[in-house]
Amino acid sequence: MIDRLFDKTVSQAEKGQYKKALETIEKAEKLSEKANRPELLCQTLMFKGKALLALNRQEEALVEFQGMMELAIPLFLDDPEDTDSQYFVYNSTGFTVKTLEEIEDISKTQEFLSRNEKYFGKTFDAFEKLIAKEPDNFEYIVNYLKTLENVRGYYMRAQQFEKQVPVMGRIVKYYGKIFEIRSKKEELFDKLDKLIGEFKTYCFVFWKPEEAKEIFSQAEEVYRKVLEKEPVNRLAFRGLISLYEEFGDLYSRVGDIEKTEETYLKAFEALDEKIRKQPGDISTLRKQSEILQTLSRFFSQKNETEKAGQYAEKALEILKELPGKKPEDLDYQSDISDDFTELGELFGEIGDIEHAKECRMQEIDIYRNIHEKDPENLVSVANIAATFDQIGHLHANRGEIEPAKQYYERGIETYEKLLESDPGNFEYEIGIANSLNYIGELYTSLEPETASHYFEKALAINEKAVKLYPESTDYMKELIYTLKNIVTLNIEQKQYESAIQAHERITELHLEMIRKNPGDSAYEKDLGNAHSEFGLLLERAEKPELAKQQYSKAAEAFRQILQNEEEESLAKDLLAMDLRMQITLLTHAKKHNLAKEYLDLVRDYYEKLYENDPENPKNWKNLSDIRLLEGILQESMKNYGIAIERYESIFPILTKHLGPDTEKLEYQAKVNIVYLQLGIVYFSANELEKSKEAFEKALSINAKLIEKDPESPVYVRDAIVTFEEYAKLLKKLDRNEEAEEYIAKAEKLNTNLE
Repeated sequence: MIDRLFDKTVSQAEKGQYKKALETIEKAEKLSEKANRPELLCQTLMFKGKALLALNRQEEALVEFQGMMELAIPLFLDDPEDTDSQYFVYNSTGFTVKTLEEIEDISKTQEFLSRNEKYFGKTFDAFEKLIAKEPDNFEYIVNYLKTLENVRGYYMRAQQFEKQVPVMGRIVKYYGKIFEIRSKKEELFDKLDKLIGEFKTYCFVFWKPEEAKEIFSQAEEVYRKVLEKEPVNRLAFRGLISLYEEFGDLYSRVGDIEKTEETYLKAFEALDEKIRKQPGDISTLRKQSEILQTLSRFFSQKNETEKAGQYAEKALEILKELPGKKPEDLDYQSDISDDFTELGELFGEIGDIEHAKECRMQEIDIYRNIHEKDPENLVSVANIAATFDQIGHLHANRGEIEPAKQYYERGIETYEKLLESDPGNFEYEIGIANSLNYIGELYTSLEPETASHYFEKALAINEKAVKLYPESTDYMKELIYTLKNIVTLNIEQKQYESAIQAHERITELHLEMIRKNPGDSAYEKDLGNAHSEFGLLLERAEKPELAKQQYSKAAEAFRQILQNEEEESLAKDLLAMDLRMQITLLTHAKKHNLAKEYLDLVRDYYEKLYENDPENPKNWKNLSDIRLLEGILQESMKNYGIAIERYESIFPILTKHLGPDTEKLEYQAKVNIVYLQLGIVYFSANELEKSKEAFEKALSINAKLIEKDPESPVYVRDAIVTFEEYAKLLKKLDRNEEAEEYIAKAEKLNTNLE
């Protein structure tokens, strides 16, 4: 009878009839309780929880899954060999975690974890004793791994991340055991690879390189063991290389140069060993080149250009072997050209123009080969034209105007030949326009008339494209690019009216793109930037009132994004952060009108967020930061009274959210900055006693901060600025000897910082 009810429940659930399924399973539950069959009751609780989950009744589902776990664990411990009990154990844990994830309440997750954590050790021990007796039982190991993975998920959801480390160690160990039994199951290798990737992310976010090293070594041994028995096991080899790449990336992110190089070179050596056994293996050679490029890029970022160049050159030597290996396989040839593209970009980044150019010429040879084999393939010819432009850029970046111009002209010639073959393809004309722009850019400062000639030719093509294809925003963007070049040229020549006329057209195009894409924040952001750039131009042209109008329009465009309820909060936060950076730059440049428009906008945004959720640390921190920035702006505008008021308004926020414990490091660090700024603004306002009082408070806090963390570059820099600014005050008070002492202190800290 109960089995029939189970079958009926499954059938109803498959049809989406969850309410009926719930009614059916409740009947089965009563019968299971009456029969005193805990294994059947486990099944009913699982079905019941799943039905409730499907009906979005998560709290009720959680009760059922918790009840299932409390039944399943004793059943399993009484008879660990019963695979049904194992099934109930890992499912009760898994469904509990899934339900808590949907509820999205960290405190509730932590509450249930503390209730259930007592079961984990006993469960793990029972599984391990069972597997020790039957080490080749595939099902036992799989069920144990599912249990381990669900427990790890539990810790992650409860944000008790450090507790996942020993669980992760067990997971790796038992994947090793399962590979001894089934070494050809791809999904198992993929799952371990995914788990290792997630663990690497945890180690990076929480800065745990030692924990990473432990799991990395364990996983390396697992893959190596498989390869010792089966040297050609592609899954284990792929997993090993992926492991080296994951942890090489981790070590590079935490700045461990030695471990980064060592780990990537292990990958390279493993690939080298494979090539010795399988000479000419193309995919392995490409992977070697990729590893070398990664190392080159890493050392380039560390400004170790010589070492970066050495690895890039080794990568190039490998890649040069590949184009001739499959000359008839055009897809393969295209893939190899992409490899040369990436390597060429890398050489360009490290300033090795000759090798960058060599890569680009290799690309061209490949594209020519593709076109010879397939004359109908015009894409390869277009790629040749685009690559000529890339070589032109290499010369342009070195200020080599004539060689750059020659390559840009070769690009134009190639596009013109394409137009002969396919006269209706306007993309080739756009290619010509781009090359014309590049040539014009070479002459903007040196020969303005020559530059203007090329820009006007490009403009004619771009305007024609927009007229013929009015729905294409891509063609509008190309036109904007050319118009911006014309604006830059006219500004350099102080021909402001011509620049204004071109900028008006740019604004029109941005408005048109928004009309075609209503609600698209990317286009709205571009419009805001266009208005602000136009305002700066008008200010330069001594039209301040018109400039203010453009600044207001810029702020309004950004306001549309920040007030859009449908826009993702992350996108709005990033825009607000970008505007804050611009406010800082504009304040330093004394572009006060635009800085104030942006600041008012961002302040309103942060104040609204704080009003809606004042306890969110992100909200009160952003509000205190924007008030600090407003104080700096008002000070720059010589509105000292307003600046002081803004600085003073930060203290209540900090006290509310970080006080009353004023010994907190975060509180002291933030208050220190406010006192420093107050000292500066009081000095500017010639209120010297108040300035002295504020500086002395900052000095006192600085000393405490450095005492607690003498290695912190942030605290040291703050102390340097405080010493320097206080020295200015002391000089004004005719305390020159003391002023010199503080200048000496600042210089000493500067030396230590370097």
